[in-house]
Amino acid sequence: MSNLQMARRAVGVARGLRRLTRDPVQLAEARATVQREVSERPQRFLAMLDQLVWPFPDSPTARLLGLVGAERGDVARLVDEHGLVGALERLRDAGAYVAYEELQGRRPIVRGSASLDVGPSDFFNPVVDADYMATTGGSRSGGTPVELSFAWQRRQGVQRAIQHDLAGTAGAPTAVWLPVFPSAAGYGAVMKQAAGGNRPERWFSQIPVDLEGIAAHKQVANRAIPALNALARTGLPSPEHVPTADPEPVVRWMLDALERTGRAAIAAYATSVTAAARWAVDRGIDLTGVVAFPASEPVTAGKLAAIRASGMRALSTYAFVPEGTMAMSCPAMGDEEYHVWDQDQAVVTRRRDRGDGTEVDALCWTSLAIEAPRVLLNVENDDFGELAHDVDCGCPLGDLGLRTHLAHIRGMSKVVAAGISIDGTTFDRLCEEVLPARFGGGPGDYQFVEDDSSGTTVIELRVRPDVGAVDEAAAVDVVRRAIEADEFGVLASSVWGDDGHVRVVRSEPVVSRAGKQLAYERLAPAVRPSPAS
Repeated sequence: MSNLQMARRAVGVARGLRRLTRDPVQLAEARATVQREVSERPQRFLAMLDQLVWPFPDSPTARLLGLVGAERGDVARLVDEHGLVGALERLRDAGAYVAYEELQGRRPIVRGSASLDVGPSDFFNPVVDADYMATTGGSRSGGTPVELSFAWQRRQGVQRAIQHDLAGTAGAPTAVWLPVFPSAAGYGAVMKQAAGGNRPERWFSQIPVDLEGIAAHKQVANRAIPALNALARTGLPSPEHVPTADPEPVVRWMLDALERTGRAAIAAYATSVTAAARWAVDRGIDLTGVVAFPASEPVTAGKLAAIRASGMRALSTYAFVPEGTMAMSCPAMGDEEYHVWDQDQAVVTRRRDRGDGTEVDALCWTSLAIEAPRVLLNVENDDFGELAHDVDCGCPLGDLGLRTHLAHIRGMSKVVAAGISIDGTTFDRLCEEVLPARFGGGPGDYQFVEDDSSGTTVIELRVRPDVGAVDEAAAVDVVRRAIEADEFGVLASSVWGDDGHVRVVRSEPVVSRAGKQLAYERLAPAVRPSPAS
């Protein structure tokens, strides 16, 4: 791209930002939009197909529907006879779904004798122009390029207006603690908060703008954010590097906001807001009046307990890139339970092997909004969980018609440890509850790291140095006993316990390039030179 093209693109982005931030979604508009669009879900699904699928016969969705013999009239009849969810389930059973491995292009879509080769970019929205590019977080990979638009960010502003009203934080000082590019999480959250009427005061990023290993053009984009904000005259904040391990600047902002208004809101990774809560508790700081919206990783009971211990309230959100926030919790729900934003998408499950011989209910998503960044029809996103339709918990979200509930969401590709099948929740429980209860510390102080760079797989139990003295043999024994309590970990126990494949390391946990800290992490394999010929 030439300098002139880059300048024109910057001016266009600045104009889009200005429109987005100067005309935020009002609460009455947001509520009316959700109620109307939830009531029209079947018609909007058919309209989405009419605008984004049938006119594009080479698209993966059109080709897949063709493979299973579903034409426009067939789909309309299914919706008329069985409703939207029933139609999607019948299409799924006929083969109209996309497994996560197929979405990523790791294997072709094979239905009967036919085969389709697709990749992530084939699912981009064909009628909505991208205003900027980003990548997925890439916790397990280098990330996937995605297209994003201001039109979609404004739709996400509808959610934020309702979210802040539910939390009592509408108009409260707001901050974002999510990373800069290559992740789309940070800048996207800043824009969505502003589009919903809570323009952030501060943007804290777990990674620096010039993080080594990030592509040069993305470092340039990060450094250009202040100039872009100035050009757009949005008043949006520029990113400040605040790693999860050093949450003091974030807590100090919270205290300042509480002193000014008695309220504050922060959108952040669950691990990061947990670290801030624990830092405050350790210093006797009361954060009552702060509402956290933790997301982007399992917001487990252990993390929520640590957050609440500081005085903060937490309303968890479930999100993935590029669609953004797909669901959020409410005060009437239990931990790890969510309302799906039904106006923007539909979801069903597909029973499948997650890759280790265990069957799970994979989440399959269908986009309903014409502005959605991708065209999805029963497409997996690598997560599984518990799904229930038409549930009314009696909260304001249910009153709006948001009655699809998700619970206990976990990732499918994150549960095979050192080649041995273990339920991913085992690591969450060990890191957030079992080990802290026995040896001290809390959520964020422990992590399992798989390292095969030496040619032999070794599992490190990383323990933060400031936890204090830890009996390493006892720690390994605690891990073994916890794993043995899980039916998936019996085999792993025999491998981990006695043969030296597990070791305790006093070290800071591994944080992904996207700023996430997972309970179980795999180090990238070392690049080895090919033998000389």
